[in-house]
Order: sequence, then C-alpha cells, then structure tokens
Amino acid sequence: MTGGAPFPSCPDCQGPLTLQYDTGHYDTKYVYCSTLDCPNDGVPAGEIVGDLGQPSRGWPRQIVDGLPVPWLAPVIGDRVAWTALNAARLHEVEQGWLCQVCGRDLDPAPTAWIAVSQGEVATGGAMHEKCMHLARAVCPELRDDPSYVFTEVRRSDRTNSWEAVFERLTCYEEQHGQLPRVLPLAAPTPRCPDLPAAWSQNANAGTVPAPKRCVTLIGDNT
Repeated sequence: MTGGAPFPSCPDCQGPLTLQYDTGHYDTKYVYCSTLDCPNDGVPAGEIVGDLGQPSRGWPRQIVDGLPVPWLAPVIGDRVAWTALNAARLHEVEQGWLCQVCGRDLDPAPTAWIAVSQGEVATGGAMHEKCMHLARAVCPELRDDPSYVFTEVRRSDRTNSWEAVFERLTCYEEQHGQLPRVLPLAAPTPRCPDLPAAWSQNANAGTVPAPKRCVTLIGDNT
C-alpha cells in the first residue's frame, strides 16, 4: 500500500465510518457509522474506497495483520476489509484482463486460472498461475472448501458465460467420476457437448450464475 487509506465519512450524517474488524472470522464486508443516533445501517466496504491508499500492483504483496493483501481488497484506514472487493477495481478487472491478486495484466501469459464451485465462477476474476497456487494456501474459503476447482482458462473462455469451462469440467467429471482440485487445460477430456441442465439454462438465458465471493489472499513469496 502507498500509505493508510483515508477514512470515509457517513453519507447520512458525515460522521466517521468504522470497519467492524474481527481477525477471528474476517467479518468485514460493511462499514458502519460511529455516531450512535445515525440511521445509517451500514455501507458496503468495497463501494466507499477509490484508489488512494489502496494495495499497489505487483509483488511482493503488502502484509497487514500477518496476511498478504490482494489488489482487490479494500483498505480503510489501516485496516483491510478482507471479505469485500474494491468495486472500482473489480470493474477494471472485468473490463480488462487483470489478475485479481496482483493487479497485473494477464495477457503476457497464454492462460490464467479461475476458481469454480458448484457451477459458479468465484467473484474477482482470473489469476496468474503463481497467484492461484498461493491463493489456495492462504484464503480460508479457497483452502478449506473442497467444492472449489481451480481450472486453467484462456481469455476467450469468458465469452458465453464461461460455457467452455463448464463443459470441460463436466467432461472430466463424467470420465473420472469426480472433479480434481486443480484442472489444467492439458488434462485429457472426452468430447462431451451436453452440459448439466442448470448450466445450459443459464447459458441459453444469457445470464451468469450468482458468483461466490471470496477475496483471494496471496503470500509475498517470489
């Protein structure tokens, strides 16, 4: 980070907002007004930050409270909203082809990686291979939830709501009877055009499944 991010003001009373911070369970999606009689119910942490004082791009990742801070994580004051996503940066990731962990361009590499769970692509976008492997080791949800599959993708796979990715996962599962935790593009899969009904309906309707949300944390290894 380039320094402490400024604390925003409450949109209702202009009083100071505070991040409800608990290192035990990372409940940090919202900020709340410190004024006792303010009617404000809480503001999504990712919607009140811009670029000032936020994590910088590249490596090594900055460390806060013993944890490396991903590029998409909102920083408020000297605290990190671990379970939120910086909305402005998320838009930048979605419009371009940037790594959610380090903020660098994904194009120099031929492929990238995404996390998929139960037919849904995790919010936050793709990652470099190095970032993906370290994210698996540090993010509690990605590390502990066995439903997540980390699959290698091409930029063109984003078209049609990641339909090509879901097809590859379906084919692998039909061939092997289960899904791996990590699925590279080189993994052999049979031709298998039929997708599960829920995925086919989403693709036909032109909608994207509601994504899971997990801020990816990354270590400062190089």
